[in-house]
Amino acid sequence: MDVKNIIEVLIHSSPSPLSQKDLNHVLDDKKVNLEKIINEINGEYEKANKGLTIEKIAGGYQLLSKKEYHFYIEKLLKETRKPRFSKAAMETLSIVAYKQPLTRIEIEHIRGVDCSGVIKNLLDKGLLAIKGRDEGLGRALLYVTTPVFLELFGLDSLKDLPTLDELTELMDEGSHSTLN
Repeated sequence: MDVKNIIEVLIHSSPSPLSQKDLNHVLDDKKVNLEKIINEINGEYEKANKGLTIEKIAGGYQLLSKKEYHFYIEKLLKETRKPRFSKAAMETLSIVAYKQPLTRIEIEHIRGVDCSGVIKNLLDKGLLAIKGRDEGLGRALLYVTTPVFLELFGLDSLKDLPTLDELTELMDEGSHSTLN
């Protein structure tokens, strides 16, 4: 069996990103460099002008369609796959993503409103997790984002979050487009 074909089939079949650890398990700990083979497969996809690419997401690799084909997929499915979040949920996720780990009280201090319901909802959806307890008075729970968060937002790690300057630029572009 060709290892490259095995990897391609695993990535195509896996509901979550395929990691080096997953591959080692499937191949009974054979030492195959997943990243190197992914680069070869992507090279073949490029050369054949395929509409697919394999991207590093949440610490593993996932087969994705190229952006220029998303319109057609959305038209076929009649909806996007990503769930919609309330403004409160997006604010809470953003705060935790950029400042983690932090307590509910710290999140509420930044947002200015009670967040217990939103946090519970995000915990239930697997987007937030409890990392431990704060060392301060009361030993409050500490919240962090999860690999599900990274996967949902197409990030390999938290380092891929936009910087404050990039966010400001995006918001400025958005406000100009609504004025036209």
